[in-house]
Amino acid sequence: SRGKPGFSGAGSLSGSRRSYMGAAAAAPSKPAVDGCGVALRVFILAATLVAAVVMGLDRQTSTVQVTIADTLPPLQVPVTAKWSYSSAFVYFVVANAMACVYSAVALAACRSRSAVAPLMVGDLVVQALLFSAVGAAAEFGILGERGNSHVRWGKVCHVYSSFCERAMAAVIVSLVAAFANLVHLMFAILDVHKNSSYY
Repeated sequence: SRGKPGFSGAGSLSGSRRSYMGAAAAAPSKPAVDGCGVALRVFILAATLVAAVVMGLDRQTSTVQVTIADTLPPLQVPVTAKWSYSSAFVYFVVANAMACVYSAVALAACRSRSAVAPLMVGDLVVQALLFSAVGAAAEFGILGERGNSHVRWGKVCHVYSSFCERAMAAVIVSLVAAFANLVHLMFAILDVHKNSSYY
């Protein structure tokens, strides 16, 4: 008797294999570029670069009157405030510089599928770095603005007003970059959740 084509299943199986292999070959090897994600990474790169440069160039020299004796006129002593004199500000500059370099690397690797998981881990590390650096620098800035009467630390921002203003601006820019990185990380997690086969 004459068999019908595909009755034994061999023809359909080979056809499905060919179609599967053809679809796999036609599938793109790189994911589509997420315009919002790229824009956020560019913003984070620019913001952390600005924050690191502004803080790294922050310096001011002011003249302070020092009284040695009541019978002598006060001495005019020039005193310099510099970001490197504070460990909190040094950590702030290093953390923002690291976040800036990482953002550049992430932009270069965003088209690779194998880099999705490492980039998410890197985003978490950068998130922790930025928030901790902002917290440390903000605390030191508040101490310079208000002082601490419990340990008899006087405020200094009335002497180094420009220095404190530039430091505050750098902290605000870095804080905005940290929130932008948080938004980008949330979008990345939602995208992985949406494309996951487990849900």
